[in-house]
Amino acid sequence: MGFRIEPLFSEAQVRARVAELAARLWRDYADAPLNVISIAEGARRFSEALLAELARRGARPPCREVRTRRSQGSDLGPLELERFDPEELADRDVLVVDDIADEGETLRAVLELAALGEPRSLRTAVLVDKPARRRVPLTLDYVGFTVDSGWVVGFGMDLDGAYRELDFIGRVADERF
Repeated sequence: MGFRIEPLFSEAQVRARVAELAARLWRDYADAPLNVISIAEGARRFSEALLAELARRGARPPCREVRTRRSQGSDLGPLELERFDPEELADRDVLVVDDIADEGETLRAVLELAALGEPRSLRTAVLVDKPARRRVPLTLDYVGFTVDSGWVVGFGMDLDGAYRELDFIGRVADERF
């Protein structure tokens, strides 16, 4: 695969924004232990960066990774969601972290499952929001960047497994995406 990638946000911009989001989380959860659910594998890098910034501030929230899969090339296939025990979240403050809020189906499914455990609070953090493609209503509490269109890659986001390792966020420069 050899697509040209148009840079949208530099590595420095991404790192700075992650630090800003972590500072907000630190303030918002200063008196309450936070529990993180990371929607893998795309959100792994974003989650790790957020957790590292929180650790610099003295917070080390537990993080559970939930496996999901929807992407099949440039198509979004049926949602596959690994089940977890939502009762583990009872009376806890929970942050669901995802790489991108696109159509919203994946994030909504994880939120619905987490809500079954009756957490004290349930919030979201996404690295990239693409509201123009939203199919389901979502409340996004912590948003890194907003983009209008195109297939976004880098900093954990991929196209068929490629470009996940990029330190910046870019858009695939191809009209098919």
